[in-house]
Amino acid sequence: MAKKPSTSTALVPAGGRKPPAKRKVATPAVLPATSDTLLPILRSELAVAKLIGSGGEMMGEDDVVRVTGRAYATDTYIVPADEVFYDRASQPKGEGRWLGEADKVSWRDDASGYDCIMLRDRHLGFLSGYVGIPQDHPLWGWDHDAVPPDIGIEVHGGLTYSRLCEHGPSPAARYLATEVRRICHVRVAPPRFEPLKHATDHRVGDPHAWWFGFRCDHAYDLVPGDAPRSARSSSSELARTYRDDAYVVRETVALAAQLRAIADGGAIPPRDGPPPIGLDPRRRGGRG
Repeated sequence: MAKKPSTSTALVPAGGRKPPAKRKVATPAVLPATSDTLLPILRSELAVAKLIGSGGEMMGEDDVVRVTGRAYATDTYIVPADEVFYDRASQPKGEGRWLGEADKVSWRDDASGYDCIMLRDRHLGFLSGYVGIPQDHPLWGWDHDAVPPDIGIEVHGGLTYSRLCEHGPSPAARYLATEVRRICHVRVAPPRFEPLKHATDHRVGDPHAWWFGFRCDHAYDLVPGDAPRSARSSSSELARTYRDDAYVVRETVALAAQLRAIADGGAIPPRDGPPPIGLDPRRRGGRG
């Protein structure tokens, strides 16, 4: 007797096995940011003490925690933070001034109106600072090495970074593991979409911002992740110092002020504090 063909409408591949069901991406839970919720997650009273004010929200995903609605305090400056990130994979090991510091802080500088970021290197643990400028800025699109020395930009070690906003997830899929390493704006509400002029999928604030930045991993900087007996450590006779969040925030705000003055056609404003470390006097803003 002939076997009747199956009337099932299920799609079965030639090998006879059904394709695996697509897994839904879990949405990280949002919790109120209180001492009771923050301390068990951050595992540091120093870290909790740096989050100024009350209220706000906390979101966790794997080893990354994002806090919103709180200011961030350094030893000398209160940062009006939009987002504060803690990433266990980035946090340096051992004792040092980095204890309790955040691994990424994003904010808009009130004086200049520019977006700023303090970001920790995921592998070596040093901090860097970044400032985003809009399309109508005279230096938008300039490579950092091409910025003329006579413009007068002074920042720690000189400019080492120049790039458009980095590619990132869409507003519906802002994965914290990506956001904690990305140099781009904090999403504003409501989101603003505009035609893109480069190969990325979503931008916020000014969608085509150009970022300038500096790093604190020069020969005169103490880098937490350096091996104790590396060639880098033994080759320098200079006393190396870890550039903490207070130093990096100060340098980032100073860079924003200088870029604002250039946009306005005015003189570079006087610095709040001592001059940056590591400038080559022949290049002003160049690396030492």
